[in-house]
Amino acid sequence: MRRALVTSLALLASATTGCQRYPEDPVFVYGRALRRDGTPHSGEPLSVQRMDRETRVFQPFGTVLPEPSGDFTMELLYGEAVSDTYAFRDMNRFTLALPLEEDGSGAFVSFLFQDDVELPTLQPWDAHPTVSMGEQGPIVAFPPAPPAPAQPKTADTMEMQDEATGDFIPLLATDPEPLMWVMSGDELLWRERGMTSPWTPGLYVLEDFVQPRVLLRAASSGTWIYSPLGSEMSSVEFQLEWRTGAEPLPTGTLRPLSRGATCEPSPSGDCPWTDGLLTPVDFPQERATPRAKSLAITLPQPGTPRRAVVRGLSYVPGPHGKDWLVLEGSADGEQWQSLARVTLQDLTSLERNLLDTQFGFNVQSTGDSPYGDGPLPLGRKAPVFQDVPLTGTDPVRFVRLTVETLGYNSAIQPVELRTLSELSIFE
Repeated sequence: MRRALVTSLALLASATTGCQRYPEDPVFVYGRALRRDGTPHSGEPLSVQRMDRETRVFQPFGTVLPEPSGDFTMELLYGEAVSDTYAFRDMNRFTLALPLEEDGSGAFVSFLFQDDVELPTLQPWDAHPTVSMGEQGPIVAFPPAPPAPAQPKTADTMEMQDEATGDFIPLLATDPEPLMWVMSGDELLWRERGMTSPWTPGLYVLEDFVQPRVLLRAASSGTWIYSPLGSEMSSVEFQLEWRTGAEPLPTGTLRPLSRGATCEPSPSGDCPWTDGLLTPVDFPQERATPRAKSLAITLPQPGTPRRAVVRGLSYVPGPHGKDWLVLEGSADGEQWQSLARVTLQDLTSLERNLLDTQFGFNVQSTGDSPYGDGPLPLGRKAPVFQDVPLTGTDPVRFVRLTVETLGYNSAIQPVELRTLSELSIFE
């Protein structure tokens, strides 16, 4: 199998650039839709959306109707898919989705493409979380994730060279893994990966949020290259996603000591990261001024912190893939004691390069899921959700959150914070 060599993200973009096409030329996207039991999905249309370039939100684009075999063909004009032949970023992003099943299961693919391509097969994940009650609270049982999509026989893959060994590594579609996705209302309460069944959401995780519900999500990201005879190569970059129906969890009963605390910085008025609303809020950034490198909250009253829950934290990752979450406490805002230091990333150079290559091009937006589940960033883009035991022994009035990284000069240094949903401190 012939593969394109990738040594950087820039080369990956250039490697998938195809031939010159005119905007009015037809292009075709081929695929197959199956039902949960593997029989063809036919007689019911699949919805297609396209991302609006200016708003970055997906809008209805059309539908495709699978044949009795489950095969389908989506025909559109080249100018509807690609605005600039030689700029990867000017490809338009589409989603193509199965209708939700009665139990809430669904599958869709989000993709960028040029010229004629084949998509991964769409089939619901035969899974559903089950919730029972144990001595430590609710217990969620779940099955294994679906397999990675089978690569079409006509498709090639990229390869990346390991700088240390010189070995060539094929960039296959990534292996999905079950991802716990807990919602409260329309906001994301918690996400967690790498668990084994059964999973118990901690009492601090549930906090005092009302009517939480849990579902499973999983995804596979990949890039396939096609080299048809008599024409230049084409490519499709995709993220195939699955979701299950949701099950209710009991309402949380713990109110954090930090609820309503003031903070510095604060975009305006009350602190948006201690209000219990779960809404992701960007850290302020003035023109030509970097974002904050720490968040300090002033507790309504002194206390001895025993637990911290961090939700939806995104930051500028360090160059070496070695980052730490640091929590500190202070009685006067001057002298700080360590409360916790948690490893967020500890990657080898090969692991870091693989993650950045496999997930580096996935364009996320608030409308990426046609089922309303929100975007699913993966790899080093995934936001931080951490339930952290604290070790401090003295009462504090102030708590400070920082992310530190191993910098280019091999020194430990703080990084810029981008977004946070909520920081909760419990006694």
